[in-house]
Amino acid sequence: MRAAKVTLGRRWMLVLEPGDEVLATVTRWAEREGVTSATVDMFFGVLRSARLIATNGSMDDPEPPLPDQVEVAYLEGVGAGSIGTVGGRTVVHLHLAAGAKGEGGAAYAGHLLAAETHYTLEMVVQEVLDPVFRLEPDAVFGINCLHFDEATAVS
Repeated sequence: MRAAKVTLGRRWMLVLEPGDEVLATVTRWAEREGVTSATVDMFFGVLRSARLIATNGSMDDPEPPLPDQVEVAYLEGVGAGSIGTVGGRTVVHLHLAAGAKGEGGAAYAGHLLAAETHYTLEMVVQEVLDPVFRLEPDAVFGINCLHFDEATAVS
């Protein structure tokens, strides 16, 4: 386990408009505001489409990260995540749980790869001044996971 005491900064409520690509829009906003470490405490709204890491097929071994993706249209849902850096580049990392409107609300959940806002999407972002959030590959599967500056991390 990794843990760090955090010093909080500014807090925002973002409202994404119809047609906004969620990850690209939030990344541009974070870069413009100078936000490199933050929690996305919650987001909720309606999406025209979303692409998630998930599968409709069987999994021989559920342990390794999924290589599959699922694209779903017209969803309503909630999610959360973080904003950090990979090699100095701002990365918005979000997970979504949503119901497909045209499938009787059938649920889909997973790491968000892409999404387009349909009507609106509201998001609460809390800046973290310290420690700096970095996304680095883990030792087991090589997927990016949250790490903290060692100077401020606590054990």
